[in-house]
Amino acid sequence: MKFGTLQNVIDQPLSTVFAVASELGFEGVEIDWYDVSEAQPGGGPLAPENRATVRQAAAQAGVEIPSVAAHFLNHGGLADAEKEEFGLEAVRAGIRLCTDLGATYLLVPFFGSAMMTGQQAVARLEANLRLLAPEAEAAGVTLAIEHTLRGDHTSALLDRVDSSFIGDYWDMANCMGLGYDPIEEIAQLGRHIVRVHAKEYHRGDAPPGSPEEPHFDGLNTKPFGQGDVPVAAVLSALQKAGYDSYVVLETGRFDDAKRSAKAALSLLQQLTGHEQ
Repeated sequence: MKFGTLQNVIDQPLSTVFAVASELGFEGVEIDWYDVSEAQPGGGPLAPENRATVRQAAAQAGVEIPSVAAHFLNHGGLADAEKEEFGLEAVRAGIRLCTDLGATYLLVPFFGSAMMTGQQAVARLEANLRLLAPEAEAAGVTLAIEHTLRGDHTSALLDRVDSSFIGDYWDMANCMGLGYDPIEEIAQLGRHIVRVHAKEYHRGDAPPGSPEEPHFDGLNTKPFGQGDVPVAAVLSALQKAGYDSYVVLETGRFDDAKRSAKAALSLLQQLTGHEQ
C-alpha cells in the first residue's frame, strides 16, 4: 500500500503542499478541486496554464499526484437529471485535468444534494458511466465514484458498467455512518475498490446511521484510530482482498493539521508494517 493525504488535511496551498507532504512522509497528495472554475483558463489554481508548474512542484518534492477530488460534484452531477450535462462536462474537464497533472484517478462524489436516493438516479449514473468509460480509458484516467450505495449494490452496478476504468472510491468511515459494516463492504466490493479514504467515525449516543438517515455528524469527531473504525481489521481485510494502492487521509485537523496528519500516517504505517 501507499499512503497519501488530501490537500486540505494538511492545510496547505498548492505552492507548499507537496513539500510539506514529503516532509511528513506521505507518498502522494490528492488535490482538492472545489469549484469547476478553478480548472478553467484565466488564472485559477488548476487552470491549464498553471498545471505544468503544479506537476513540477510535486516532482521536485518527490511526491505523486495520484488523484484529484472533484468536491463540487456533491452539488449534483452524473446522477441528477437537472445537472446531468454539467456533470458530464465537469468529469470530462476532470479527465483533462488529471492527464495534465499526471494523476490517474478522478474522485467523482455523490454526497449532499448529489446523494442518490432512488433507482432512477442509479440508472442515470450507470448510463453516464458507460458513456464516459471509453473517454476515461483513452486518457488512462480511472473514474472513482464515492457515494452512499451499499457494497453489494455497488458491485452489481460496476459489474454492469464493466470497465476497468470505472471503480469505487471506498471510505472506511462513511460506510459506518450509513450503518454498513466495513469488513462486509470490503468483501462485497472486492476488486472494484480502486481508492480508499481513511478517516474516523464515532457514533456516540446517536442512533445508528442508515442510507435514508446517515449519521455523518460522527465523522472525524475523534483523531484517527481513537473512534469506532476498526482500522487494523479494515487494513487487513483490504490486504486480503488484494488491495495494494493508495490509502488517502481525509482526517480532521484537531489541534494542529500537520501533527494530526503525521499521527494518522504513523498509525497506518505501523499497522501495515511499513518502515517509518
